Amino acid sequence: MGYRNTPHFVIKANLQKSKNTGVYFSDVVTPDVLTDVCYRITGQTVFTHEYVDNEYQDMFLEKSYNKGRMAIMHYKDSVSYISFSELEIGGRNSSVQSVPTAFNMYFSNPYPNKRLYYYFLNVSRNAETDYQILIYRLMNTIGFEFLNASESLLRRIHAFNSVEDIIFNRRINAGRNRSNNSTFITKGNKGEIEIYGKTYGANKYETSLICYALSSLWQPGQRIKLYEVLEGDLKELPEASLNVIKQMGNIDVVPTDMTLEKRIYEGKETNLRSPRYIYNLFNKLGNKHCALCNCEIPELIQGAHILPVAAIRRMHSVPIEKRMEYAMDGDNGLWLCENHHKMFDEGMITFDNQGGLLLRNDIDQRHMHFIDETTRYKVLPPEFLTDKFLWYLEQRGLVG
Repeated sequence: MGYRNTPHFVIKANLQKSKNTGVYFSDVVTPDVLTDVCYRITGQTVFTHEYVDNEYQDMFLEKSYNKGRMAIMHYKDSVSYISFSELEIGGRNSSVQSVPTAFNMYFSNPYPNKRLYYYFLNVSRNAETDYQILIYRLMNTIGFEFLNASESLLRRIHAFNSVEDIIFNRRINAGRNRSNNSTFITKGNKGEIEIYGKTYGANKYETSLICYALSSLWQPGQRIKLYEVLEGDLKELPEASLNVIKQMGNIDVVPTDMTLEKRIYEGKETNLRSPRYIYNLFNKLGNKHCALCNCEIPELIQGAHILPVAAIRRMHSVPIEKRMEYAMDGDNGLWLCENHHKMFDEGMITFDNQGGLLLRNDIDQRHMHFIDETTRYKVLPPEFLTDKFLWYLEQRGLVG
């Protein structure tokens, strides 16, 4: 790369759908916008720029349309990667779809003197919902510098300071609106960080971004696993994202296709609980918390099957695909702490069809007192009692 005394922008003119929409990146990122960007980065307003076509390539841009809503600025011996927001930030993923792509381009390039920026265009809708602020904080954590956030947002953006900080804030954000969830972060029973993320559609962008942030904050001794929740024949995370995760080097990636789930169901993977079952419990029940005592220590919370997997395996008249569906169904489970899970598995406690707690008749009175003291909630929430949940509960009673 040559030395430039005057800032110079190189920008791919075509967006992915420009041919169909007639809208080009040059219509959005105009010379006036570039003037503001240039001044905020270099303190200068004199610059040169060029909008290039899909065939253009150099050491920073590949042959393609404009990926990452990106402009590259060369100045002296430095390179600035600038990603631009959408004009309308409406849906929950509008503010994130281009971001992992921009980060992949930045992170994967070995050029040493580089920086990564984000610029808010004149957004016409709410750009700072709780979810979007979470996304901006993740971006800041992995190195994005916001050029004009103070003018565009009312709230300040702060990077996360630890893996635990992300887990806590993600849990709070997810708790406000469970429908927002596509990626769940928790701690397993051995203290490892577990990410359960969908890898298809817009969800893959959120999963990628969370992985980058967690990897950036990794500390020696921490173990982080990403369980990719695959759907049908759909693939893993995009290759570029997987390559970045592997280069960062702190996350083990476990693709959870149906082949793996079948091995778990058949007992051939004894050290691994069904990731899809855990994901489905998150999707139905939200964050890990014991349904009976409200313990929220994630390392102590387990997914408890209503109809046990051992009983499901014995349903030989049912096709194996259906039995696996039972074993992975979020309606076939509760979050329970280790104590209440053990009581449930031992038959000391169960539930009636109204969700009321039932205790086995032969429990010693001294133990009854302990159960009563440690069981804060004696009735399950009505939203847990779906038709499928009650069917699993009925089947549990039949198998004893």
